[in-house]
Amino acid sequence: MPDDVKGLRRCLYNFSGFIALSIAYFVAYKFRFGEFKLFEDQLYVLTYGLIVLFWFIVCMKIEVNFESNEISKKDIIIVTLKRVLWLFIYISCIDFVAKLELSRIYTGVFIILCFLLGILLKFLCQKIDKILFGSYLKDYHCVIIGTKEVLNSYEFKNIVKEFEGKSEFIVLDNEKKDVFEYATEKLRRQIKNSIVDEVILLAEFDLNNVFVKQVIEICKITGRKLKIMYKNNMGFENARLNINENCLTLEFQPIKFSFLYRFVKRLVDIVISTIALIVLSPLFLLIAILIKIDSPDGPVFFIQERVGLNGRRFKLIKFRTMIPDADKMKEQLMKYNEMDGPVFKITNDPRITRVGRVLRKLNLDELPQLINVLKGEMSLVGPRPLETREALGCEFEHHIRHSVKPGLTCIWQATHNRNDVGYIEWMRMDYEYIMRKNIVLDIYLILRTLISVLKMNGK
Repeated sequence: MPDDVKGLRRCLYNFSGFIALSIAYFVAYKFRFGEFKLFEDQLYVLTYGLIVLFWFIVCMKIEVNFESNEISKKDIIIVTLKRVLWLFIYISCIDFVAKLELSRIYTGVFIILCFLLGILLKFLCQKIDKILFGSYLKDYHCVIIGTKEVLNSYEFKNIVKEFEGKSEFIVLDNEKKDVFEYATEKLRRQIKNSIVDEVILLAEFDLNNVFVKQVIEICKITGRKLKIMYKNNMGFENARLNINENCLTLEFQPIKFSFLYRFVKRLVDIVISTIALIVLSPLFLLIAILIKIDSPDGPVFFIQERVGLNGRRFKLIKFRTMIPDADKMKEQLMKYNEMDGPVFKITNDPRITRVGRVLRKLNLDELPQLINVLKGEMSLVGPRPLETREALGCEFEHHIRHSVKPGLTCIWQATHNRNDVGYIEWMRMDYEYIMRKNIVLDIYLILRTLISVLKMNGK
């Protein structure tokens, strides 16, 4: 797919989305208030500006595959739905944080209309797409170079299929002498005597470097577009190529978070932790008093080093639920450990105070970690942070749990029988969260945790 065509298609489809959003906004306002005085209403003008700004950010991160010759209706519906859901979350957040008190009827009508009009206008874009670019794409000719094995491989079958019928193939036969000289000469003849818009080299890492340089030189001299594609034999996922002067950098990121996800997740962390700390401050004071009455010799808070994002150490804050110097008794109690792996847990731990037992039962001892969340050391949702010694004792493959911020709750924390979950299963749950990560899952786990707290599943 030519880059200029891809860029024009992106502009066409995203502009239709912007038109759908604007029409939906104006119609929803008229429907809710019965008259059209939007531009006199500063609140809704400001909200419109914020929504449009966010919409363009969403469009950059969530889009259909513009590389495809024909964009399917299914892809259009799925992408439009994802964008509208993110838009709904964003409007809800700014309404809640800034206390805009937007009409719920207006918001609901706007979201529904934005979805329906977005789909309708993009279906219309399909027709315009065919009229504008259909003939151009049909007349787009390529020369595809590769070995017989590579051309028939599963990894490149879509590339070969896309240009089938309008491409010439140069097959590299490794059993023949002078195969690379033959291929470069054939490419020169092809460019000289036929239509060649683009050259695609389906390469392998052991391909002759001199030959690759010759193909690059031929395309430079003749001004033809060149695309070099390597079979992913090394297991790369979410890789990106950067070019800086004389350096080619292949950046590999196995766990990737979109900017939009990180932005919304951090926004939610800040908003909820701030509000919770303010609202719960009387409860904090009450718990602090009870801890000092029950165990006057020790501090109110228990502060311990834990392992966070990518191995960062931070000081986790909890309400103290054990007697002073409880860590010194840990070695004596190791023989009673009920958990496999490096984690230490026992039922009826003798070090726990009377107030501490109640706090643990209600999961209230974790509340000060809202401070860690506000500071950015933790998130509301993420794998539970282990103390440094336990984290270092994890199996090597379990250190993937440190590729995200630790959290107040996670799949394991929200499980009703988490006290009976073994170490390996716990690590599997953390891995599942990292692979599935999304805002909807975060909200679900927060709600599950609240239910678990009400049922007093703590131990």
